Amino acid sequence: MIPFCRLTMTGSLLLILLIAVGCGGKQEDLPETVAVSGMVTYKGAPVPEATIMLYPVQGRKPASGRSDAEGKFTLTTFNKDDGALPGEHQVTVNAFQSTPEGVSMKSSIPIKYSNPSSSPLKVTVAEGDADLKLELTD
Repeated sequence: MIPFCRLTMTGSLLLILLIAVGCGGKQEDLPETVAVSGMVTYKGAPVPEATIMLYPVQGRKPASGRSDAEGKFTLTTFNKDDGALPGEHQVTVNAFQSTPEGVSMKSSIPIKYSNPSSSPLKVTVAEGDADLKLELTD
């Protein structure tokens, strides 16, 4: 009985290992990305806790990132901090602040930046590292 249990346990562990390796996905099948970081400002001041999105004009997977307290961000498309796909992108920025009541949120930047169809921001991501300066105005 003990050899059968040991064989069953070994077989189960091997099966779990094979499933885990098979579910990892093929990283080599992912398109090449370009490292992209930058800073977002509004009226010359950093925009903290903003969500930045780059939507490829070709309709491929967008890149996203979140700014820190100094307005600095790094973008991710497939894996953490891997950047964005090369090419032209429509850019959106969303940043909200709590109201004094703490119940609702209010945009801390002009709302035009929140939608790809109304945002005037466009960037081209080229080969090599990209450092973006997103300067928002009224």
